[in-house]
Formats: sequence, structure tokens, C-alpha cells
Amino acid sequence: MSVDERLRIGLSRNAQSYDPDVEVLLQSALSRRRRARWLRRAGATAALVAAACAATVLAMPGGWWADRGWPLEPEDGTTSSLALQGRFAGEVDVVPAAPGVAGPWVLDFKAEGVLAVTAPPSYPGVVSGAIYAVEGDQMRIDLFGQDLCTGRPPGRYAVTRTGAELTLLAVDDLCPARVTVLSTTRWSSEP
Repeated sequence: MSVDERLRIGLSRNAQSYDPDVEVLLQSALSRRRRARWLRRAGATAALVAAACAATVLAMPGGWWADRGWPLEPEDGTTSSLALQGRFAGEVDVVPAAPGVAGPWVLDFKAEGVLAVTAPPSYPGVVSGAIYAVEGDQMRIDLFGQDLCTGRPPGRYAVTRTGAELTLLAVDDLCPARVTVLSTTRWSSEP
């Protein structure tokens, strides 16, 4: 008997002894497919529910900002930022409670209650997106609302402007870093 013949006989016996249960294997494959389809549908449903919840929170009165004391406008809607508009610079001293705030700061009070802030290079926090509202001789401001004052409502400050000088005195603010930066700094008008 040749080697070739022996191999054929051996392979034939092996093939006959292996009898896969095709039905069981088919059911297993179909079951995995149904499970994967179910998981995809469950994931899509969960995503839709999450999006609906987020839309509901944002659509509520006050929306996402409700815990931060928004809107900054008083209930009667009478705000005036005209007296405060302008660019003011100040040198902030070292503040142990707020590392990196020491250095030159520029507060640019723009129309519509937008505050553009230029921080010293050593400041690692977020200064974009700050807003303010003037109510008589007081101002509400949310500076540092995204980092040093996270979770705290906007602060209220008494505003005094004499010539080129701006003085901000904390009336009600739960954020020590904002109080220190705004109240202890001498702000001078810039062109």
C-alpha cells in the first residue's frame, strides 16, 4: 500500500468519525445574531432616552444654568451695562487660595453683558464665556464659573466708577477666588 493510499484511507476514516451537529451550530449562530441585534436596539433606545432627558433639562425654565443663578438679568428686565462698558486693567497680587491668578488682568466689559477677559500667562483656568449684568449700582458676574467657582452662583458686586478708576466691592459672592481677584485689584481704564 502506497503512502498516498494510506493518507486517503486515514483522512476518510477521520472525516467519517467527525459528524458535526449542524443544527446546533446553526441555532448557536442565529442566537448570537439575535443577541447582537437586540443589543444594538437597546443601545439606540438608551441614546434616544438620554437625548430626550438632556433636551428636557435644557428646555426647562433656566435650563442647564438654573443652578448658577441664571439668567443674570433682573425679573423686570431692566439692565444697563452702558455705564460699565469699557476695558479695565489691573495687577492681581499673589492669592494662596487661587494659584496662577497673580499677574496682569484685563476685563473688557462689552455690550449685551459679554465679558472678555485676558488673564496672565500663568493662569491655567478658563476665562472665556464670562457674562455680567448691571442692576443699578450693582453687577452680577460669573467669572471663573467654569473652573475656580464651579458649582457656585454668580457673584454680586457694588460698582463704583470714578473717572478712569473702577472699584468692585463684593456684596454677595460664595467664591473666594473671584472675590479676591475682583475686589482687591485696582482697575484702571484702558483705551
